[in-house]
Amino acid sequence: MNYEFITGKGINRKTSVLLSFVFIFCCLLAFTCSPVVSVAAQNGPLMDQLRQAASKDLRGSISEDIEIKGLRIVKGAESISNSSEYKINSMVMDGYSGRNKVNYIVKLSDKKPADNKPDMKSLVIEASFDMLTEVFITTRAMNKGTVLTTEDFFTAKHKGSKLSAGTIMKKKDFEGKMLKGGIGQGVVLRADHLTSDLTVKRGQKVEVKIEGGNLVIATKGVLKSDTVIGGVARVMCDVSRKEVNGILVNTNTVKVKI
Repeated sequence: MNYEFITGKGINRKTSVLLSFVFIFCCLLAFTCSPVVSVAAQNGPLMDQLRQAASKDLRGSISEDIEIKGLRIVKGAESISNSSEYKINSMVMDGYSGRNKVNYIVKLSDKKPADNKPDMKSLVIEASFDMLTEVFITTRAMNKGTVLTTEDFFTAKHKGSKLSAGTIMKKKDFEGKMLKGGIGQGVVLRADHLTSDLTVKRGQKVEVKIEGGNLVIATKGVLKSDTVIGGVARVMCDVSRKEVNGILVNTNTVKVKI
């Protein structure tokens, strides 16, 4: 017996490369064959049942506004066969496994066991979910300085994971506040769209809308003093050079009723 060959000391380069390929092939074969049952278990009617059961439980225990994003078998997939039909006997939440992820311990039984004896299976599954959040969307384009009310928006539910940072989800966070800049129609309102500074400084040029009956006259003017949005504004009109009092409705508009 060649002791050096067994220990590898006498192995030439060609033999070494061949053995390496054989080893890699065996590893790939083992990796490819071993999870066949697991992959099968992750699909099909059983997964649909589990998804429905998890969705029902989450909506009952956490919120109605929940949508299942994904479901996977964490433990026990190798015991499941696609050729069998199963019913869910119990499903118990077993804590969180991450942000918006929960584990369930599931007890199953084969509907038609081969020997007519109960065939019980136990799985651990992980359900990932998304919260549907109500947001505010602009009903029209608005200019810088517009003071916002609920009439300027409609609500819709969006997936929480898809929302931008700072998305406003409560009326109190925008009612009575002013737009920092112009905004288009159909835009989801965010905190960075707003400013809490409601004061317009003296000397600001504004549009003056004089309303009386069915008549509206528009002219230009300049604020004579610092004025709060929604407060009484004194304006010197450019053309008439007369001072009028009105309501400052946004940073560049004063309405005068006559």
